[in-house]
Amino acid sequence: MPFEELPTYYDRLPLLAAQLEEQGCVGVMVIDASAFAAIEAEYGQGALQEVRQRAFAVIQEHQGRDCRKGDLWALDRPGGTRFLVFLERKRRKSVTVSAADFRAIRARLLTGVVPNLVRGCFPYLKTAPRIDVVHGLALYNPLVRAETVIRRVLDESHAMAQHLRQAEVLLERERLQELIVHERIVTAFQPILLLKDRSVLGFEALSRGARGTALETADELFGAAERHGLMVELDRLCRRRALLSAGRVPSNARLFVNTLPATIRDPHFRGKSLIEFLGRAQVSPDRIVLEITEKLLIENYAMLREAMQYFVDLGMSFAVDDVGAGYSGLELIARLNPHFLKIDMSLVRDVHTSVVNRAMVKAIVTLSRAIGATVIAEGIHVQEESNALEQLGVDFGQGFFLARPDTGEE
Repeated sequence: MPFEELPTYYDRLPLLAAQLEEQGCVGVMVIDASAFAAIEAEYGQGALQEVRQRAFAVIQEHQGRDCRKGDLWALDRPGGTRFLVFLERKRRKSVTVSAADFRAIRARLLTGVVPNLVRGCFPYLKTAPRIDVVHGLALYNPLVRAETVIRRVLDESHAMAQHLRQAEVLLERERLQELIVHERIVTAFQPILLLKDRSVLGFEALSRGARGTALETADELFGAAERHGLMVELDRLCRRRALLSAGRVPSNARLFVNTLPATIRDPHFRGKSLIEFLGRAQVSPDRIVLEITEKLLIENYAMLREAMQYFVDLGMSFAVDDVGAGYSGLELIARLNPHFLKIDMSLVRDVHTSVVNRAMVKAIVTLSRAIGATVIAEGIHVQEESNALEQLGVDFGQGFFLARPDTGEE
């Protein structure tokens, strides 16, 4: 059911001007959902209007709950996505609006209104949009029009939102730098098993941030590293910790270690430094399998073809990760002659029911046989997927259905 469009604050000016003159100030909360603009850019104005209608429904539901019924809701402009809440002056008995009130209202909006606004973006936005909640206080000035006073406080709230974002960015970078310097990562090992009898081929080293931190999950950890240009530094740490933790892996099992193309040229991962390091880690080169994602492999093909030969000559193996994730690089993969092809979990998911996924997996299996590579399916979650993969000629797999990653004793 369509909900009535909120008025703009221009439409509220007579009320706001009277409130300013009578009470001396007007508090305003700004819910900045300008990230919704990405919906219109990709899906058109109809999709954006649909999401805005959902937002109006959320606001109507929360009026009188997270805010008072006497508070005035408005938009910053016609068709806008910045929602304004002009607050009643008195929040507690005879006390005028205070900094404590702003904090309390912001907390309620962040836990009540904002999550519902985010959910209203589905399915148009694949990742949750950032929605800021900031506040401002307009003070009465008899020499200045009410419109100017309100506009100024909205501009100040926009500057506050930018300041908060920048502060969060700097704090995230500081946390990531500290994590790298103090090596506060956890290495988990997930078995790679023969589907037929569950015997072990090897273990993939998976890196996570320290437990209980904002960078605990792999997505948070590596996402932050990419945003701050610290992927190489983090990759070097993860690879080193994975190899030094290899004592937790049976000595007859291979060790699959993810790496970036750039760090393959790391001088500490070559020559005498590499041999000495592997000696300390007590890992022979023939147990190590270096994994590089299909996307990065294709982007760095010329460099990789030369660099990988050095490690192959030492006895290491080479795996292409996330094969079939959408980069159409099967021809280049074939020319590199990797030892392992790891099928991306997007193709493994529902492979027992998806005709397209089955066809893609079959093509990868055919390619692997032509170049003498071993195929491993990633992300197997149910028995039916495992059965279908076996029927398609996939010998090895990993995933929660087979075995979860084990962090062991860090």
